[in-house]
Amino acid sequence: MQATRNPIAWRMLLACLIGLVSGGLCCLNLARREQLAADFTWPWRAANFLLEGKNPYIEIQPEGDYPFQTYFYYPLPAALAALPFAGLPAYLAGALFFGLSSGLLAWALLQDGWQRLPLFLSAPYVVAAATAQWTPLIVAAGLLPAMNWLLACKPNLGLALFIYKPNKLGLALGLVFVALSLACLPSWPWDWLAVTKQLAGHPPPFLVLPLGPLLLLAALRWRKAGARLLLGLSLLPQLLFFYDQLPLWLLPRSFRAGLAYSALSWLAYFAWRWQGIDPHTGEILLQPVQYILALVYLPALLMLLWPEGKKCRWWRNF
Repeated sequence: MQATRNPIAWRMLLACLIGLVSGGLCCLNLARREQLAADFTWPWRAANFLLEGKNPYIEIQPEGDYPFQTYFYYPLPAALAALPFAGLPAYLAGALFFGLSSGLLAWALLQDGWQRLPLFLSAPYVVAAATAQWTPLIVAAGLLPAMNWLLACKPNLGLALFIYKPNKLGLALGLVFVALSLACLPSWPWDWLAVTKQLAGHPPPFLVLPLGPLLLLAALRWRKAGARLLLGLSLLPQLLFFYDQLPLWLLPRSFRAGLAYSALSWLAYFAWRWQGIDPHTGEILLQPVQYILALVYLPALLMLLWPEGKKCRWWRNF
């Protein structure tokens, strides 16, 4: 089905509604969990340290339970992007950040019609909402050239999204943003590289056996934007914990196909919960890596490799 553009007013109304609802639910969740801003705590703290004239890579050290158990693993542009939220209470900062990110993502998705909205029903999006993650903002930035500079906040996903939809304006704005971050803290690239040496458990998906190497077959369709996205994500390190896989929801080309893909993601999520989570303590016994490869990455590859014009009940409109 040919995508049709939505009237600007309806597009803006729906984007605002999605942003308000997602931000409100995120706020309730963060307030209930009492873990500050969850994953957004790191850039929120880094932004506050920057305002105090301190180096966040020195100040943020492993010193307790989540969300204080690791270093600041983000590049400095993430801290700069978090500056508007620095003076707010942590849980409110995380909720506002996620709500704005979701609204911008909805605005970006709706520029080509309704078919990509099932993204908001996927397991990766819900997991991102539960942890106030960056991924919705990064996906939105990849679709909107004027926001491409935000891809520098999470470069492992940002690079894949840039090769999905490259443009000169986005590249120029990104370089300016990185230059601004260097002016704020000239040592940050070396500080960042030093702390990321401590980072483990973020393998490129193509290295994960037995299914990972199959993802390299996306190179057979490298002229397609979706194939470049899938190949880029396969080659770049990431946390295989659902939310980093949200960009793959740019591949479905129909609403029905997006719903089917979201259903597969929930099958992966609940299969992992059934086998990988202790029902009594909630302790993670097994990471969801293989479930994500089998039920998220592999279906994405099949979307790309399915012969043109060949009918398939679920995938023919991808």
